[in-house]
Amino acid sequence: MFADVSGSTQLYERLGDTMAHECIAESLQRIVRHVKQNRGRLIETIGDEAMVTFADPQDAIHAACAIQRQFSVEPVAGGQRVKVRIGFHFGPIEYDASQHPFGDTVNVAARVVALCEAGRIIATRDSLNRVTNAGEFTLRSYQRTRVKGKSEPLVTDEIVWDNEDSTSLFNATQNTQVKIAGPVMYLIYRDQNIALGTDRVSFVVGRGPECDLVIDNALASRAHARLEIRWGEVYLVDHSTNGTYLRLGEGRREPNGGSVRLHRRELLLTGKGEIGIGTPVENAGESCLIQFEIY
Repeated sequence: MFADVSGSTQLYERLGDTMAHECIAESLQRIVRHVKQNRGRLIETIGDEAMVTFADPQDAIHAACAIQRQFSVEPVAGGQRVKVRIGFHFGPIEYDASQHPFGDTVNVAARVVALCEAGRIIATRDSLNRVTNAGEFTLRSYQRTRVKGKSEPLVTDEIVWDNEDSTSLFNATQNTQVKIAGPVMYLIYRDQNIALGTDRVSFVVGRGPECDLVIDNALASRAHARLEIRWGEVYLVDHSTNGTYLRLGEGRREPNGGSVRLHRRELLLTGKGEIGIGTPVENAGESCLIQFEIY
């Protein structure tokens, strides 16, 4: 299970290094405390993210719900309100010589949290099917997406931790997404040509091996950004540390000819243009540059 503190970069920009660090540190301590109280184990914390493991997916659900409930009512240092996103996948794992887990299960879990929005808990449906007492929880369909290395789409569900939100039993966006006909977006990255459409309504770009498009550059975050088709429109969603840059096609560029920085936000894409991963388009080398065209 991965638990990320959302909007950490904005905290640093708004509060300064010292106070933002206190907020992140207290948030991670709170996450780890709930994990241990529910028979989980901390693997590591990196920046604003905790990687943890459980022997039973039901314990993971209890921990995740407890985490979200506390963050929803209790601010952290300095009275700051913080949100987290949580994703998990259950399956066998391998350990390297330093006892760090790796393999397909870890990669899928990282992919799940990359799909997740702030304040939500997302898990693979296969994991939730292993829960002994699943009737204890309210679930709703979240997203179906293609994952690199998997022949079948990854199906995810949301665990509803807020009782006031439990009346929504399905994700209307997801139900509409799968009805979109035909490819609507083409990407060019180095020598790769990629089409997004009916069978690819979410596409993750980043440095991590679990991403659909792996960016081999240190400027890219592990799960840097996501391209997502909703209601027949394409959105670029940034999750990164350095930001994602966008330069639109001829006639739609910025007055100075430069690119626009997108950071922990989303933007509707139309027409054609270029995307810079972690660096402005005008400075990007081929390892950080993606061209796109939408029909």
